[in-house]
Amino acid sequence: MKFDIWTLLFQIINFLVLLIILKRILYRPIRDIIEKRRSLIQQRIEESEKVKKEALELKENYQHEIDKLHELKSQMLETMRGEIDEERRRLIGKAEQDAAKVLEKEKAVFDAEKARTEAQIKDQVIESVSVFAGNILRGVVDEDLHKAMYQKLLKDLQGMAFQVPEIKQKGTPLTVDLFTAYPLSDSEITRFRESIESLLAQSVLLNTVADASLIAGVKIQIHDMVYDVSLSSQIKKLAFTLKETA
Repeated sequence: MKFDIWTLLFQIINFLVLLIILKRILYRPIRDIIEKRRSLIQQRIEESEKVKKEALELKENYQHEIDKLHELKSQMLETMRGEIDEERRRLIGKAEQDAAKVLEKEKAVFDAEKARTEAQIKDQVIESVSVFAGNILRGVVDEDLHKAMYQKLLKDLQGMAFQVPEIKQKGTPLTVDLFTAYPLSDSEITRFRESIESLLAQSVLLNTVADASLIAGVKIQIHDMVYDVSLSSQIKKLAFTLKETA
C-alpha cells in the first residue's frame, strides 16, 4: 500500500476541523456547564457557610437570651424571697400586735371584772358588817340611849337654821313628819312641836311615827328635806365612808 501524504494531511486537517467543531459544540458548553456547576457549588458552599455563621450567631444569641433568662429568673427569685421575707415579717409583726391587743383587752376585761368583783365583795362585806352591827346595837341599845339622842336633837335644832328660808318656801301650813325609834310621850311631842315652830316662826302639822329600824334616835322629814340623826343613819354613813375609802 502506497503512503499518500496528501491523504494524511487531509486526515489531519479533518481531525483538526473536527476538534475545532467539537470544541465549539461540546467542550465550551461542557466547560460552561462545569463552570456553572462549580459556581453553583461555590455559591452553595458560601450559602452554607453563611447559614452556618447565622446558625452560630443564632446559637450565641439564644445562649445569651438563655443566660439573660437565668439571670432574670435569679433576680425574680431573689426579689420574691425578699418580698416573702418582708411579708412574713409583716404578718408576724401584725400577729404580735394583734396578740398584744387581745392580751391587753383580756387584761382590761380581767382587771375590770376583778375590780367589779372586789367592789361587790367589799359592798357585801360592808353591808354584812352594817347589818351585823345593827343587829348587835339592837341588842344593846335601850330607850335611855334613844331619849339621850332625842334630847341632843332638840339642842341641835338650831343646826337647821340655815335651811329655814328654803323650808318656808314649801308652803303653809308645813307638814313635819317625825320618825322615832321608840314612841314619844305627849310632853316630848309637845316640846318638839314648840321647838320646831319657834325655829320656823310658823305653825306646823306634826305627824309622829314609831320606826324601830332607826334603832335609836329620830328622823325629821319636811317634804323632800330629811334631817336624820338616828343610829341606823350613822351606821349607813359609816358604811358609805368605808365604801368610798376602802
